[in-house]
Amino acid sequence: MRILAALALVTAALAVPTAAWAYGSEVSAYGCYASGGQVTRPAGTEIVVRQGWAATTKHYDLDFIHAQQTSVSVNGGGAINLSDDWTTPRPYSPDNWVTYVFYPTGIVLDPGQSMTFHYVTSLKRTVFDGVNDAGPGTVIESNCTVTGS
Repeated sequence: MRILAALALVTAALAVPTAAWAYGSEVSAYGCYASGGQVTRPAGTEIVVRQGWAATTKHYDLDFIHAQQTSVSVNGGGAINLSDDWTTPRPYSPDNWVTYVFYPTGIVLDPGQSMTFHYVTSLKRTVFDGVNDAGPGTVIESNCTVTGS
């Protein structure tokens, strides 16, 4: 079941809302994890940590939002609580809804310069995404190094 829940995370992690690109160079926490923990982004753009969660109904996304605890730390700093920063769920496809969390780091990398982040989303209880159960416990944890290109 955790594998199928991870597939839901991948689906949401790869889905990028068009308006969000205005933030800068987004890095999906799960996408970075799936890429071995290292990604490159264009130098001169702010690094924005992003993660999504997809479910078959708005109700299931809202249930996830109420059950999750999310944090990020940048360059070894303290954990920053993002739990209240998930977006209002919106339709993603005829059969899915999605919610996102974004964290603009304020870091703009030069070519060859790197930064790191540690991202964690855990669930206080089991949630259903319309296909599978997820949680309780950590559902995504990512250590990521982002290098300017």
